[in-house]
Amino acid sequence: MRGDDAGRRGAARRRGMIAGLAAGLAFAVAGCTNAIAGSPEGVDIGPLTTAEGTSQALVDFAEAAAVHYTGSLVAADGAELTVDLTATLTGEVSGTITIDALPATVLYVDKTLYLKAAANFWNGMVTRFGVTSGDGSALANRWVKLPTSLIGVEFGEIFTPDVVAQTAGKVGDRTAKLELERNPKESIAGVDVYAVEVDGGTVYFATAAPHGVLRFELDRLGSGENTSVTDVLLDVADSSPDAVAHYQSLTKTAGGLTAAVDAVTGVEQGAHRFAQCGAPSCTLIVDIKNTAKSAVRVHLRADWTGDGAKLGTCQSNAGPVAPGAASKISCKITSPQWKSFYQRANSVPGTHPYGARWSALVLADPPDVGDLETWAAATPAAADGDKTEGSHAVYEIRAGGTPWKYGVVSNRYWRDHATDQLRRCMAGTRSACSATLVTAADDPVSAHALTTKLVADYRTEHDACPAGQWVSCTR
Repeated sequence: MRGDDAGRRGAARRRGMIAGLAAGLAFAVAGCTNAIAGSPEGVDIGPLTTAEGTSQALVDFAEAAAVHYTGSLVAADGAELTVDLTATLTGEVSGTITIDALPATVLYVDKTLYLKAAANFWNGMVTRFGVTSGDGSALANRWVKLPTSLIGVEFGEIFTPDVVAQTAGKVGDRTAKLELERNPKESIAGVDVYAVEVDGGTVYFATAAPHGVLRFELDRLGSGENTSVTDVLLDVADSSPDAVAHYQSLTKTAGGLTAAVDAVTGVEQGAHRFAQCGAPSCTLIVDIKNTAKSAVRVHLRADWTGDGAKLGTCQSNAGPVAPGAASKISCKITSPQWKSFYQRANSVPGTHPYGARWSALVLADPPDVGDLETWAAATPAAADGDKTEGSHAVYEIRAGGTPWKYGVVSNRYWRDHATDQLRRCMAGTRSACSATLVTAADDPVSAHALTTKLVADYRTEHDACPAGQWVSCTR
C-alpha cells in the first residue's frame, strides 16, 4: 500500500463510512457479484416500501431547524384552538393562536409562555385562566406571562419538529412492505401526496421525491396530562432557510419582555389618593401589599380622565417588595391634556371631576435570552471533516458520487442516523450511497446555517436541490 493511499483511507475512516449493505450493493450495482461460481448476475435493490418512504419523510421533518404550522387542535381543557405558529428545533415558538375564536399573539422562549391580546380576549379568559387582574382591560395589548397548564398546551414540547415526528410513529404491519408508489394519492394545495396511516394518526407527504411532509393528522400530541392536545390537524412547511433571521426576530421581541406582567401572581391593592395636583402635573398614589411568597416588582399603569375626556396615561415601577411587606407605588401625569384641563378647571366656574383608572400588576422576571442572542448571531460552521467535537453533526449522503442530501443531527449518533438512510437513498436513486461527516458544529443553528449554504451552493450549480433534500430546500 502506498503512503498516500493509506492517508486517504485513514481520513475516510475518520470522516465517514459506507454501510455494509451499501458497500455490497456498490459492488453489485457497479457490475456483478462473484460470491458464487458461475455467470455474474445483477442485484435488485428494490423500490421504496411504504415503511421506508414514510420513515425518510419523518426523518427529514425531524431535522428541520424551524417549521411553520397552520391548523387546529383541541387543548387539554377542551378548548378549540387554531394556530399559525413557527417552532424551532431548540424549542421556541411564536405566532398567533385563537382560543374559542378569540385571537392572541404567542411567544414561548426560555421555557416560558407569554401572550399578548386585546381586552376582549382577557375578558373571555379571566375565568379560564384564573388571572388575578380581574379586568381584561388591565392586561390588554401587553405581554402576559402564563403557565402553559392554564392554556392546556405545552407549546415548547408539542411543536418541536422531532417530537412531532416521533409522535407520528411507524407504519403499521399491514402496509409496511407495500411498495410506496402503490399507496392511494390525494392532493393538498395542488400537491399530490400519499396519506399513510401511522401509529399516531396519518401523515401526508409528497409523492415526488424527496417526499416532504405537508400535513399531520394526529390523535394526540404531548406527554403532560394537563398540556397534551388532541384532534391535531397541522399543515407544515420547512422554514429552515430563514432560521437565523427568525432567531433575530425572537431576540428582538424577547427584549420587550422586561415589561411583561405575571397575571397569576398578584399584589393586594389598598387605599389610593391624589397628591400635588397642580398646573404641571398630578400624582396618583396606591397602597399595595405583597401577598406572594417571594419578592416582586410591581408595575402601576393609570389612565386619566377629566370632564369625561381622556387626559393620558402614566406608568411606573416599584420594588422589589418583600413577601408580606406593605409598600406604595405612584405615577405622575404631565400630559398637555392634563395641563389644559387644569387651566380650564381653574378658569371656568362649575364642577370639573377628574380621576384615574389604574391597575397595579406584578412584573414577570425577564427571560434569559443569552442563547437566543448567540443563535441570532450564528454564521455557517466551517466545513471541516477533521472536526469531530461539537454538539451537532452536519453530514452528507452521496448517491453514486453525487450529493443526495445534507443533514443535521446530534453528534452523538450521526453515524447510525445516517446509515439508517442509506437503503432509502439506494432505493430512490438505484445507486450506491455513502455517508460522510461534513463537520461537527458547536451549536445547532450554525450547523443548519452551513446546511442552508451547502444546499444553496448545490442549487446554484445544478439549478435544483440534491435529490433527497427537504430541509432548507424551498420548492
